[in-house]
Amino acid sequence: MTHPAGYFDREYFRMHPGRARYLAWLLAWLRRHGIERGRVLDVGAGFGFWMEALRDGGYEPEGMELSAEAAEQARARTAAAVAVGSADDPFPFEDARFAAVTMLDVIEHLERWPQALAETRRVLVPGGKLFVITLNAHSAARPLLGRRWSFWLDPTHVHLFSARGLRDGFADAALETAEMATMSNFALVGEGNRFLKPLRGLGRVVRTPWLGDSLMAVARRPS
Repeated sequence: MTHPAGYFDREYFRMHPGRARYLAWLLAWLRRHGIERGRVLDVGAGFGFWMEALRDGGYEPEGMELSAEAAEQARARTAAAVAVGSADDPFPFEDARFAAVTMLDVIEHLERWPQALAETRRVLVPGGKLFVITLNAHSAARPLLGRRWSFWLDPTHVHLFSARGLRDGFADAALETAEMATMSNFALVGEGNRFLKPLRGLGRVVRTPWLGDSLMAVARRPS
């Protein structure tokens, strides 16, 4: 998969106050699951905003990114190692290297996502955790927005997950589901659809048991 022209010109690849709030929420999510230090791999590192937050939070971030342009931006921002390559291919890391792996709005872009989950298990330490955020097939917003819903606005989206489908994917990769919930991210809302941008004034991430716009899932490599 390659990115179409202008892909990185979107607000999704810019820092703004809502993104800063979201990054703080992500750090708290990792810590709530006992990941307080150590190496963290960000799959789909983009321009490195999340890796920078990890570094500033006391972690040792590393990244993997399909775009050489974005990887260079991430390296410049964090001074961390960022491998260039597709998460559809074998990960270029040794076994049991990372305390955690993050795949934030990434798995829906992958043709070979079951292989990516298996690779995630391989590079996690025993007891390490995978954190996934991806659009929710059962989002309440999906029927309301129709073709203006986020999944349809990005031509590089290829898979849409339900909670059951993602849970089954974890099981097939020999990962144990530790959390499965949904969330609606009002800190970033409107990045893909300007019609929704006024909702950013709410300024927070709302976790719900179901019907949220995205799945938020944590899986654990068994000890």
